[in-house]
Amino acid sequence: MAQKDARSIQAELAKPFAAEDLEWRLQKTFEAQGRMTGIAVPYVTNRAIQNRLDSVVGPENWYNDFKPWHAAGKKEAQICGISIYFEGRGFITKWDGAEDSDVEPIKGGLSDSMKRAAVQWGIGRVLYNMDTVFVDVEQRGKSWVIKKGARAKLDKAYLDMLKALKLEPAPAGGLQSLISGGDVEPDDTPKRAGTPAIPPKDGGAAEQAAESASHQGTQAAPAQPSYAYIVTASSTQKGMKTINMSLRLKGADGKEITAFAQGEHPLLVPGAMLASAKLSTRKQDTVVYYVLESYKIAEPQGEAA
Repeated sequence: MAQKDARSIQAELAKPFAAEDLEWRLQKTFEAQGRMTGIAVPYVTNRAIQNRLDSVVGPENWYNDFKPWHAAGKKEAQICGISIYFEGRGFITKWDGAEDSDVEPIKGGLSDSMKRAAVQWGIGRVLYNMDTVFVDVEQRGKSWVIKKGARAKLDKAYLDMLKALKLEPAPAGGLQSLISGGDVEPDDTPKRAGTPAIPPKDGGAAEQAAESASHQGTQAAPAQPSYAYIVTASSTQKGMKTINMSLRLKGADGKEITAFAQGEHPLLVPGAMLASAKLSTRKQDTVVYYVLESYKIAEPQGEAA
């Protein structure tokens, strides 16, 4: 990817998203003229943030990092730093944080802290210019949600705001548009071209491909590396009651992901090669992340097992 100057990067990161790439959340409900009404607010999903960073600076030129934070008498929080590489200056990091949520607290804090850190880089900052948008609501269980059919009204309010600011939205990135509210959990994991596939849970894609080729009577592909992932970075996050590890894992295909492992793992240090890695996906709000459930340390190729 050609090098860009800081101003160009800033302008591209701050470009407004397409209406289709935003999600709306019910922020508040109240009774007006005998019926319940709500206030809806738009927000950028973590997946949209990741896609924007990938497209502007390249996936190899940014990374995020999470740290727990707490103070006596206050709710625990998560702090996220988004680091971007600039030619001649190296990586520059901007931080922001969010309190843990009431439901699945750590994951909620991770999700919200990354969104706030993205705003520090200008991503989604234009949404702070939105006027109050009132919507009809309906009750679902014990929660209130935005009534179905409100999407057109919400998109129009957003586009009208951009028009008033004389701004043009970026082309739609193909993310699924959602309306959420209350404790209803949206599903924003559509399958689309260009979306990285979820890594195989057992790291055995190469073996399956070879077996399939042998059944078809064709020549199997060359032997793949004896590992599923290499740990490129690791850090320990210690909360009041829990310990987790944040890991950066590089697959044999060169792609990198961030994963978390519960507890302390002294063997998960940069350079460690993992075999038979079992990864599961978890979701809080709109952020999907990986959890390393189990693994084996692989021997380097050429050495005795």
